[in-house]
Amino acid sequence: IYLQLSYLGRAIFLSNVIYIFMKRILFFTACFFVLYSAKSQSLSMANDEIVEYNTVEVRPEFPGSYTNFMDFVSKNFSLPDYDGPTGILKVGFVIEVDGMVSSVKVLKNLYATASNEFKKDMSKCPQWKPGVHNGKPVRVYYEFSLKLMSQS
Repeated sequence: IYLQLSYLGRAIFLSNVIYIFMKRILFFTACFFVLYSAKSQSLSMANDEIVEYNTVEVRPEFPGSYTNFMDFVSKNFSLPDYDGPTGILKVGFVIEVDGMVSSVKVLKNLYATASNEFKKDMSKCPQWKPGVHNGKPVRVYYEFSLKLMSQS
């Protein structure tokens, strides 16, 4: 009977050791998974950074050329009731990784309705060929200026 209890005691002890060992393996596996997923999320957040147009390796391109972009702007942007002074309207926007235009902002405004009109017109903008940096498509910030002249 002593030997049987001894073997039974050892079996229970070993099963407890294996149980604790398996719990630790599961715990460390869960910790690794959480840390790894947090790291991959921080990397994807880093990829959401906006790169300046002048510093990106491959600049985004409007379909056709820059001249086609200026033609698009001149055809779509109009202020028929503008009678203000001649001046510069400075605008900026982000070209997303899929080529769509977002975050349109007027940086220097001469006329109250120019900002809303320009944002409305840029919502019709066709997809650009996205910029590439370090071999991956990136969000690119682009600025340009328009010269506003009085209709009279």
